[in-house]
Amino acid sequence: MAVLNPPRTLPGLGRAIVNHLLDARRSSSEEDLVAAFKPEGMNAGTEAAGGLRNTISSLRAINVLDTNTDGSLQLGARVPAPKGPFNVTQFRRMLQTRVFDLGRDGDIWITQPGDGHTSGARDLNRALTWVMAQDALGQPLSWTANLQTLQSGQFGTNDRETWAIVNDTRWVAASRWILALGLATPSVMKDRAGVVPLPVTAVDDALANVPEERIGIHDLLARIGQALPVLHGGPMRAGLVSILGADPDPGIEAECTDSSVGQSLRILEERGRVTFETLPDAQGIRLSRFDAARQTHAIVKSGGIA
Repeated sequence: MAVLNPPRTLPGLGRAIVNHLLDARRSSSEEDLVAAFKPEGMNAGTEAAGGLRNTISSLRAINVLDTNTDGSLQLGARVPAPKGPFNVTQFRRMLQTRVFDLGRDGDIWITQPGDGHTSGARDLNRALTWVMAQDALGQPLSWTANLQTLQSGQFGTNDRETWAIVNDTRWVAASRWILALGLATPSVMKDRAGVVPLPVTAVDDALANVPEERIGIHDLLARIGQALPVLHGGPMRAGLVSILGADPDPGIEAECTDSSVGQSLRILEERGRVTFETLPDAQGIRLSRFDAARQTHAIVKSGGIA
């Protein structure tokens, strides 16, 4: 199974499904969930339950849900059951863990035959990695405005099967996931629909395990890349760069932080989540290609986005 092949997958609905299973007094099958979320008589169209079934399929693909031998559904073996229903933050962080499972998916850029090419979250992670390598300070990303042109230029071919996002149907599904994972924000520009690769929420999530003490800036960036492997410093991004021959992000080209990470850190600095320092005789880096000063250390404050 794959994540993007079911085109009507709704990550937000996934939390309701998981919480329903947690609260259920008996085991539930897919048909039980359809009956619970789309009661008989409500929208009798043949595709009325398509979004629900697609979402269940996607949750199975990333092992949030497992199917028992009797056909009933349960939480995946590697999903920690919370004491109560998943709140938004808990569910997002759990999704990140299940989507970015390197042990399950291996090198997402190595072509595999048949369904293996898109199994697990391989198709989704290729899409996420490429999107997060684009300029966070550029135009919002949408299929009709720039995704096709950018992919054609960066991958050096018009053969869509070699692109990270092969068609507009998969882009619609990917755009839902990128927002649900905290990796982007919707465009607020008038007449410029799309998403902006600005992972403020996901970077804040990655800072949750960083101790509240002075840390070298390069160490901080490495921790973010380890927690979010689709970002610069992570193995998925490194695989993309090896295919493209260079990192497409203009921040990296200017020997600064990746534009998505740098802008996110600046926003989190404004919110008081992190502070930066420039200490003498220490290796530093500019957070933006528009900065003059280099930052050498950071101090992460406890808290985070609820």
